[in-house]
Amino acid sequence: MSPPTRFMVLRGRSLLAALAAVVAVLLVGYTAVTAPAQAADTLLSQGKTATASSQENAATSASAAVDGNSGTRWSSAFSDPQWLQVDLGASATVSQVVLNWEAAYASTFRIQVSPNGTTWTDIYSTTT
Repeated sequence: MSPPTRFMVLRGRSLLAALAAVVAVLLVGYTAVTAPAQAADTLLSQGKTATASSQENAATSASAAVDGNSGTRWSSAFSDPQWLQVDLGASATVSQVVLNWEAAYASTFRIQVSPNGTTWTDIYSTTT
């Protein structure tokens, strides 16, 4: 049995540092298809266990980032740095990560993966 894959978004200094929030974190898996028709990508994060460094209030908990509802979101405390982590429960190939940011979004962040929740590898990083 392979170890679980964890996905994390770390954010640093935001444009409006007091209100940086992730509306939803959507992690999409990739399946190779050899036939001409291609099935839709599988949303790996939906309904999985999500944890965060903080939350603004009860209505903006980490689980709201992966509930599949675009009307809910995770919102962190008003300080840097903050992070959101999703435990996928099994190893997975990450081919795409889609972040739907709220108006006050992070300008510096990293997307990381981990096989064990302890050792993390950056798969994307930006300061812009």
